Amino acid sequence: MARDYTYAEAAAKLRIAETTLRRWVSKGRIPCHRLGRKVRFTDEDLAAAYQACPALAGRR
Repeated sequence: MARDYTYAEAAAKLRIAETTLRRWVSKGRIPCHRLGRKVRFTDEDLAAAYQACPALAGRR
């Protein structure tokens, strides 16, 4: 079963600040799923973030 992450959980998993993650979402740099006003991230979304931002590659 796929797991959905909140902003805080996804930021912790990516090891970045939550504000950075929010900025990336607003600029379209990282995929996400919107459920009304809620934003959620899947494991696939986080994997895409690693590929989209080479600086994250060393943080895995």
